[in-house]
Amino acid sequence: MRQLASIVSLTLFIVLFAGMTAGHSVYAAQRDEDQDKNKPKLSAEQEKKLQEYKQYGAEAEKHGWYGTGNYFSITKIVLWVALIWGWFGMIDWMNRDAEFFRNPKRPHWNALNCGLLILFGGFATALNPIPYGFWISYVLNIIAFVVPVWIYSTIRNKPLPPHERVLTPEHLRFFVAICFKKLFKIKFETKQFASYEVGPSIELTASGKNVSERDLTARTLLARNHEGFNDFRFILADAIIKRADAIMLDYGETETQVRFQIDGVWHFNKTLPRDRSDTMSESSKLLCGLNPKERRQKQQGAFIAAFEKKRRFDAVFLCQGIPTGERALIQFQTKKIPFKTYTELGIDEKTEARIKNILDIPQGFVIFSAPPGNGLRSSMDVFLFCSDRFTREFVTVEDEQNRYQEVENVALTVYDSYKGDDLMAVLKDTFFKEPKVFVLRDILNKEVLELCCNEVDNDRLILTTDRAKDTAEALYHFLAKGASPQLFVSKINYVVCQRLARRLCVDCKEAFQPPPKLLQQLGIPQGMIRELYRVRSAPQEGEKREKCQKCEDLGYFGRTVIFEILEINDEIRKAMMTASSLEQLRAAIQKTGHRGFIPSGVMQVARGVISVEELMRVLKPANSETNMKI
Repeated sequence: MRQLASIVSLTLFIVLFAGMTAGHSVYAAQRDEDQDKNKPKLSAEQEKKLQEYKQYGAEAEKHGWYGTGNYFSITKIVLWVALIWGWFGMIDWMNRDAEFFRNPKRPHWNALNCGLLILFGGFATALNPIPYGFWISYVLNIIAFVVPVWIYSTIRNKPLPPHERVLTPEHLRFFVAICFKKLFKIKFETKQFASYEVGPSIELTASGKNVSERDLTARTLLARNHEGFNDFRFILADAIIKRADAIMLDYGETETQVRFQIDGVWHFNKTLPRDRSDTMSESSKLLCGLNPKERRQKQQGAFIAAFEKKRRFDAVFLCQGIPTGERALIQFQTKKIPFKTYTELGIDEKTEARIKNILDIPQGFVIFSAPPGNGLRSSMDVFLFCSDRFTREFVTVEDEQNRYQEVENVALTVYDSYKGDDLMAVLKDTFFKEPKVFVLRDILNKEVLELCCNEVDNDRLILTTDRAKDTAEALYHFLAKGASPQLFVSKINYVVCQRLARRLCVDCKEAFQPPPKLLQQLGIPQGMIRELYRVRSAPQEGEKREKCQKCEDLGYFGRTVIFEILEINDEIRKAMMTASSLEQLRAAIQKTGHRGFIPSGVMQVARGVISVEELMRVLKPANSETNMKI
């Protein structure tokens, strides 16, 4: 591209030089005295000028040159060369930018820009001989240069977040300031133009448990000075703006695929060149205190991302070698409760009443569970927040290495497993204070489980959590801890399991009349509802439709909860004692008439909150999209 620019600019330079040299009007004419007989007699000064013109004409016939010379305009040549090189730079940038964003109209833009350059470059030569021709052609060339850039940047910027847009007032202001700083050595405040603060308003700092503040500061500074740090910041900011919960980076031989997990589903975002993504990987590992050169072994670290000084995320970084190269996973976590009420969670009134009744039982053992990444932490926070914490004493015990959101009026006792604190001693001391509701989210072994089960007899309600995809699996996990089966089976009362389903976008969801067969499969009586909702269908050929600004045409925005609530009766207790595998336990529970997630999911479909396709995706026994873990 640069060689082509040199050849074309040199050609245009020669053509324009010839045009500008010949373009200056010089009168060289010989007057026929016979033709001037009827004209007034010339004055002495006019006669002198006539003789000069004749002399110029004679010189032109003899040597090919005439006049006083000095027709070569350095100013015009400099202006034209500057415009030509700026034009080539614009064409090169637009080509690379369109290629980076996979713009399907990249060849059209290249053809348009090159065509305009040749057309108006030749037009400039044609206009040059007329008076003020150079300046007219120069203005036309500037218009031909600016208009395509403005149109392209307007179309390009529309779907992008603010920090990735170009030629905006903020972008131009910063660009001009940087130019002044470099050209005239004007000193600006360092903070204003620090490289790690260019672009999105996101600040990254190192984080880690049992790491000194000095080491964390050193990690942050080391990463900020790395060339790939800003690329890493841009990827993180883009993910946060698009509501991503996690980022997946798959490093191949020549390129790296970037995917965002939005509402629990992975979406392709962009492809980065391998050299650029490698520097980004090194800077992220430096920030997390990992070995930047290690590409095979599994490494894990953490950092903090503060977006627009309002939203704070604790990010977990994991990387490991895979057969095709390396894979890195960044997961965002926030300690702030995103919801405070059952309604905000998307729970219907019937399910809300059942959960409240479970939390109001005077004594018993209740397990809340969910698959990883399905909002168990947030839901548990809401359940506690909405419980009767003022007439009943709530106490929770947590490990310092795995803290949860603090809930008002829930007494907190903390132990530190890293320092070797004795959990059993902490639990016994806590139970000695006679709490009515005891919350231990992580029951680690059979001793702890047996102690909690025995405390049920002291009129206590024990609440705990487990990572399981259904109620049967949660029960099996607790049976597998090795505690006395008779003890656990006799104390357990309820298991509540949840899964997250994507909400249909309220701005673009499409209503349809369900066929009778579909209603029959869902168990919805004929005539009970007139219409269901789905993601709007693709536009017909030739149909123009604006992109949904709320969900960016994903069809979904946010998530809601569907529940499986299992009340433990004598039949299920008997199955728990006799089942030798998870499959047997699950089959025995189903024989009792328990329908799992289906009633709650169908209710959400009937309300128009989720689609039938989304319900089917969520209820799949093994979902490859949501199990993309390292």
